[in-house]
Amino acid sequence: MERIHLLPMADEELRPQLEARATVVFNGQTIQWHEVERQVERLGFGDLYVVSATQGPLGDNSKISLKPEQQRQIALQLTAGD
Repeated sequence: MERIHLLPMADEELRPQLEARATVVFNGQTIQWHEVERQVERLGFGDLYVVSATQGPLGDNSKISLKPEQQRQIALQLTAGD
């Protein structure tokens, strides 16, 4: 299940979602991907999660995704088969 957030999350809000191996998405300009990546690492999930970021064509809409490493590996395997 993908959970979308518009604002940064406190450690105590993010930790249960990471423990549940949920995909977390931040959608908005107020969140910096490197801050989210540091938070994931600080919480001890750096080896288990991949943090990625995309921006709209004008750099106005950013989306940061936290995905469990296993999901990333499956996605890579599926795209490699194309």
